[in-house]
Amino acid sequence: MSSDGDQPTGGVEGTQPGAEPWPSKETNSVEAQRERSRDSSEPDELVHERVLEFAQKYPELAEMSLCETHGRKLRRIVTEADWRDQWVEPEQPTENAFQVTELAKREASTWADALSAFLTAHARYDGLRARFANEQGDEFEIPLVDAWGEEYSKKQYARAMALQRQMAGGDRPSGGESIAAWDSPATAMLTLTASSVPDGTRVPPVEHADAVHDSFSYDGVRDTLRNTMEYHLGLDADQWGYWLQAEPHGMDGDGSGMNACYTHLHVGVYFDTEPLGLDDDLHSVGSEFERVIDKHVEVCEYAGRSAHDYDTITDYVEESNGCISLNASVENMGSYLAAYMGGYTEELLDKPIEYLAWGSIYWSAARRRTSRSKVLTEAIAADACEQRAESDESNQTDAHGDAVVWDDGRGPDVVCECCGSGWAIDQSRLDAPVSDDDLSDALDAEGESDETERELTLAERWPTATAAASVGESTTKTRIRKRVETELKYCNDVPTVAEMLGRNMIDPKHAEFVESVMNGEDDSEPESFRRASLDSEWHLEAIVDRDGEEHAPNGGGVDMAPLKLPVQRILDETRLRHSLGRGEMWRCSKCNFAYHDDGTVHARHFVEEHGITDPESADHVLLVDDYYDEDRECMRHPAERHDSG
Repeated sequence: MSSDGDQPTGGVEGTQPGAEPWPSKETNSVEAQRERSRDSSEPDELVHERVLEFAQKYPELAEMSLCETHGRKLRRIVTEADWRDQWVEPEQPTENAFQVTELAKREASTWADALSAFLTAHARYDGLRARFANEQGDEFEIPLVDAWGEEYSKKQYARAMALQRQMAGGDRPSGGESIAAWDSPATAMLTLTASSVPDGTRVPPVEHADAVHDSFSYDGVRDTLRNTMEYHLGLDADQWGYWLQAEPHGMDGDGSGMNACYTHLHVGVYFDTEPLGLDDDLHSVGSEFERVIDKHVEVCEYAGRSAHDYDTITDYVEESNGCISLNASVENMGSYLAAYMGGYTEELLDKPIEYLAWGSIYWSAARRRTSRSKVLTEAIAADACEQRAESDESNQTDAHGDAVVWDDGRGPDVVCECCGSGWAIDQSRLDAPVSDDDLSDALDAEGESDETERELTLAERWPTATAAASVGESTTKTRIRKRVETELKYCNDVPTVAEMLGRNMIDPKHAEFVESVMNGEDDSEPESFRRASLDSEWHLEAIVDRDGEEHAPNGGGVDMAPLKLPVQRILDETRLRHSLGRGEMWRCSKCNFAYHDDGTVHARHFVEEHGITDPESADHVLLVDDYYDEDRECMRHPAERHDSG
């Protein structure tokens, strides 16, 4: 929760009739459209205008480094590399020295430069098309969009509204009506944030975003939420789900907020209260979410109690400005999330400058800004499946769940054959299929019919594959081989083939194979096939730019590069990270250089004067003069610590 600016009082777009509006948790109240005049039709000029606006409104942020963590990967375009020539001395007298160029350091660009790269990359998507073709010469083109344009926002809007329909019921855009899957759905909104100046020093935006997201993903907040819902509240895994959405601080503020342009998280929790027997009284549930907030404050380095003080909330249901708020209505949550995702459906370059600066963090770090639990993802997929079945433009005729199949993956076992989602599907409709091992054992025990005497070829066993290869032997032969080899290992006299078959209850039809194993032979042969490509298969043929010029498609993926910050690494991983005490001074044992201030000067000295980039080596070279013989533990030389240990 942020203190930047005033809380909005209006509702949000998309609120259904009769539903109370879900208030914004931030100053970023959602507007359907924002008007901004474009004096120039050139995207590059508009990019320059927005970057200049950022620099003028937030000069301190614009000039700060995007990231200062050694090894953190960023998009290569938002990094700056320094290279140096290095002579390599020969190992043998007869060899000549040679010169190589090596990376000395790679730093992150400034926030303003990252914003420029982000907006420029987005602008270049305008007019790009992907052309697909097949072997029959048919072609079609589709426009290319990134995850920051209007199309992406509209998709997220549709997903949020789909959740609302699936859980609470409602009319689908395709004409059908969704039946509420839960008897008494409710929602909770948890707000997780962190200070950008926790100790008076500004935290780089990527480190700040990493700390906030990692606390949820890796350090236990998500697990704590799961334990709260399934252990403390006693819900089943399919009776609750979450939607995590990152948002920027200080939207449309005056620039005075300390966290403006930095990120915070809203965790929307959907759950069915019917198993809880609350009769729409959610007050007792609010205190259960306190442990989730506590976990975030515990594990997030920059999170403080002041921004997560739930003790100031007198009523989790009536109040909506705190870090925990509850509502006995899915419509409110769906409308809030949908309005946030869809309310800013204007072109990216027209959005508030705080949003753009915030977006450059996620783009530069290639970090996702939203995630959903599997239950919610399956509900969204089921809603889309229903709409395809109702659409005249779709080839799908079966409604969601009309045809089901067994799925051995994570999640529900019985899923819709059309969309692969198990949402709202009775899991007792299918029995678990017999495993291959159980089937093989049954065939071995009962014998096979004449029709199954012949082993199927690889192509017959895999009719849907266009190509496949098999190396080794079948599982049946592998099982027989193990039995025979075990028998040979422990028997005193080598048995005959007939005796081997009888002792191990092996079907006589495998006598020839058993004999080959007993003779130490390996008759397994590789098998492969390749079918001709189907005429309907499409492939990406070219990328066509706005001028009609064609470009060959590449392998895709984001070009990331790790930062190499030797000075920062030495400062973070040696005794230089500690503050000097009374009568203490840093000293270099190589050249006797001494300094009494913070460790940055000495870290730079080790790198630039002595070429020391390894923190362990630097810590051994570093000495601490201790005038008053305080002998602080944190300042002891590594050799002294080792000897005392």
